[in-house]
Amino acid sequence: MKKLLIISAFMAGITSCTNLDVVPDSLLTNETVYLEKSEFLNGLSGVNATLGIWSEVVYKAGTSADDMILPARGADWKGDIQAVHMHTWTPENGELGAIYTGLSKIVAVSNSYIDAIASSKFADDADVNVMKADARLVRAFAYFLLMDNFGNVPLVTTSAYDSQNPPKQASREEIFRFVESELLEIADILPEKTEYGRYDRYAAKTLLAKLYLNAEVYLGAGNTKWQDVADLTEEVINSGNYLLEDDFTKVFAWDNYNSREIIMAVICDSQNTYPENISYLFSINDLRAKYGSFAAGWGGSAALPSLIHSYESNDVRLKAFLYGPQVDADGNAIMATDDKGVTRQLDYSIDFTSADPVNNADHWDGARGVKYLMDGIGGTMTERGLNNDMPILRYADVLMMRAEALFRINSSDAEALNLVNQVRTRNGHNPVTEFTQLTEEILLDERGREFAWEGWRRNDQIRFGTWGNAWDYKEKSEDFRKLFPIPQVQIDSNPELKQNPGY
Repeated sequence: MKKLLIISAFMAGITSCTNLDVVPDSLLTNETVYLEKSEFLNGLSGVNATLGIWSEVVYKAGTSADDMILPARGADWKGDIQAVHMHTWTPENGELGAIYTGLSKIVAVSNSYIDAIASSKFADDADVNVMKADARLVRAFAYFLLMDNFGNVPLVTTSAYDSQNPPKQASREEIFRFVESELLEIADILPEKTEYGRYDRYAAKTLLAKLYLNAEVYLGAGNTKWQDVADLTEEVINSGNYLLEDDFTKVFAWDNYNSREIIMAVICDSQNTYPENISYLFSINDLRAKYGSFAAGWGGSAALPSLIHSYESNDVRLKAFLYGPQVDADGNAIMATDDKGVTRQLDYSIDFTSADPVNNADHWDGARGVKYLMDGIGGTMTERGLNNDMPILRYADVLMMRAEALFRINSSDAEALNLVNQVRTRNGHNPVTEFTQLTEEILLDERGREFAWEGWRRNDQIRFGTWGNAWDYKEKSEDFRKLFPIPQVQIDSNPELKQNPGY
């Protein structure tokens, strides 16, 4: 059978892959592409474009954590997403199923590209093998997220598929070991430095540190890897490739491809075939007078009140959220009709006013997320998507991971405290109070403020043991909820799969 391949120009024509063993749809085969070395860069663009699923992880799986809620507002947004916030999801939950599908698509496209290189006349070409390492890193990231969110999943590393022998389910530990071994090997292949949008060896080391951060979660009690996290993050710091931006807003600006804080990102380009950053769509309905005609998004996502109240009032990171009375670009009050039919100034309340915040929130309840609008709107864009790239891994996290690792080894470690304060104050450019000591609670809360709405909060809460706690508009939940269920459609289509406990 001909292996189907993909290049970026045809990304729009791909259908979603619902299984980890499904080959991405395309009319291209190894007989019509990759005849020239230059074509492999296009193919790699196609692999990287699949990272667009990160927005689903951030804005849908993210609502399961304690920093975000996507409530129903009247008839709007009513469906599976409220169950994600309440930790009452089932295997039929479509929002979680879409995440599994998107991550499976990354694996399928990456496998096709990697196989294409192996079967081409450029299999031993040094430049092409670096591109192959790039694709392996993307695939490792997808498997990391599958393991982190869903636990035991099939481990498929080839585009070949036998319908009579569906892939068997691998254990969480097996997926962990695969991701670990891939990243260790990739780090020796990737270059010391590279251009933006490609991956250097320190991207692999940063992702490996992120994997090790929750090693005890994945491998069981007693399997911590704090010294490994400390060593890997030290290598990234000593590389000199990255730095902590003095201005927090620049990390998320429309031209953040210039930021040396970003280590790995979803490259967004609303004019071309790359993913669009549609994060604004979830938060800024009714704000065309403020942001322009493109602000025709949805009005769903909001910050949980406890998150907003956790910031000091002068913390520049609060610019990532919009609340209070709203004005247009000229400073005039934005007038709108509220849920009671009264026309008045648009006013987003931090604390929800509805009696049922999850299932029937007022349309003006909750601070809105505007992390990608803090520095204004710039560049050429379409009506739908921002060109701001979405960071997946950034240098601030390297510093915070090292701080946590050093703290776990020695809770009085002076460097750990200094690193947290370095991130918190942005090298002295954020006028907040410095910490004089660290505790687990301080570390978790500070990670929450720094990385709010960036897709890592669930991962952090599980590590710190707060995942099952009650928080804003959510009751205490069962321990088995640390894992999402394998989507029922996957169970039905592959007899080798077993559901996670509790479901």
